[in-house]
Amino acid sequence: MHPFFFTVIGAIFILSLVIIQLSLYGGSKKYLNFLLATAIFGIAWYALIFLMTNSGYIRNYPFLFNKGLPLYYAIAPCLYIYVRGSLSIEHAKFRKTHLLHFLIVIPAVISVLPYNLLDYPAQLEVVRKIASDVKFAFSEHKYIVQPWHWFTFPISAIIYTGLQFKLARAASRKKSNTKIVNWVYLFSSICLTIFIGMLIVNVLILKNLNRVWFILHQSNIILLLCCCLLLLSLSFFINPELIFGLRKTDRLQESQVLSTSEDKSDINALEKTKAKMVDENLVQQVETFIIEKQIFRKNGLTLSELASQLDVPSHKLSDLFNNHYQLNFNNYINNLRLVYIKERLDSGAWKQLTLEAIALDAGFSSRNTFFVAFKKSTGKTPSTYLKDLKKA
Repeated sequence: MHPFFFTVIGAIFILSLVIIQLSLYGGSKKYLNFLLATAIFGIAWYALIFLMTNSGYIRNYPFLFNKGLPLYYAIAPCLYIYVRGSLSIEHAKFRKTHLLHFLIVIPAVISVLPYNLLDYPAQLEVVRKIASDVKFAFSEHKYIVQPWHWFTFPISAIIYTGLQFKLARAASRKKSNTKIVNWVYLFSSICLTIFIGMLIVNVLILKNLNRVWFILHQSNIILLLCCCLLLLSLSFFINPELIFGLRKTDRLQESQVLSTSEDKSDINALEKTKAKMVDENLVQQVETFIIEKQIFRKNGLTLSELASQLDVPSHKLSDLFNNHYQLNFNNYINNLRLVYIKERLDSGAWKQLTLEAIALDAGFSSRNTFFVAFKKSTGKTPSTYLKDLKKA
């Protein structure tokens, strides 16, 4: 087997691990994870068929040949929708309009039907011809996909990758999560290199069918593609918070806590600060939904109601508030309401509205609840805070 192929085998192995990780973690973003897993599977399948076709092993597995073309066309749309949903939470759920991106798959399905409708002996004859002469895989034979697919597939992928850069640029202007934006830029750059490389290889092969073996085994462009494929597989571990949604929070070492005191309260503190798995995507989803959409201003908002709107189990939200924010749900929401009220008071809204009106607008259910929460947060009553504000 050619040395290039070992790089591809390594990439396939890593991509398989990524798919397994996606199936185990990140439950709060199942739709996005499904899209990413589909795209990764398509990339891994392409690499696998590339290996089997060019090594001749495809002769032993005719049922695998000519199955992946529809999947190849779906790679770029899946990645585009995934990136869009990762950068903007409002696009993180399935929409019927997403299906329009996959209409491009239909011609591919039609193209692979003739071969897949053959019986086993006929399929075996086709793959044996490919194993003996790889250029047959790029011919216009009726049981081989039409050559124009080798242009339209990478071109469509290049276009979608360009759209990913556009999404990243827009998110950067909005000062979104810099780490995510930088990962999208890196990931999209690797994808663009791969898709452009695929297009160049296919053009070279279709123009020089007699040099197919040399192009696929000796050309520098194939070496570049193999390395980029390996980089692409490793890129999924650069930002695990985005991909898998999990990270470890800082841990206080047991010896440090126990050395300060033997009191039970210290032991409880240790238990609370032991490493927990925090769903970073859920944190982003919650904060974006509650703060940017100002859901906290809804009077009588409950944990179960928020969980329903986010399509997240109530117990997961409860754990998030208790363990990540170290607050119960009501205190977290009231804190956001108080921030909102202070901003309005500081901006002069008190000149048009009473304190009670501002409190009700922020979501507090009663004057008393507002006054208690305000004094607990600022150490002053709302009236005293307002007097001090007027003097300033």
